[in-house]
Amino acid sequence: MLRLPLKVTYEDDASGVEVVASAPDLIQFERHFDMPMSIFGDPGALRIEWMMWLTWTTLKRKNLTKDDFDTWSEKVEEITFGDPDEAEITPLENSQLTG
Repeated sequence: MLRLPLKVTYEDDASGVEVVASAPDLIQFERHFDMPMSIFGDPGALRIEWMMWLTWTTLKRKNLTKDDFDTWSEKVEEITFGDPDEAEITPLENSQLTG
């Protein structure tokens, strides 16, 4: 699992934002919390802070929030995790060099 779809709904914006956490975000999670990303496969072991932090760091990396974690978390109404198998694969903006 290197892709995790996330949807965040804000208290002042019911439409929300959808993003996909990918390898850089999951690596940041593992480094920050010293926990393996496989923890997301065990709902009984999850902490709300972990879910919120993963969503925040993904949004931050994609320039979809400029708020620090605590400021951003005060605005969140709900976070939903989607099915990794249904994550939309975003095409590359530029063709990559080969060889």
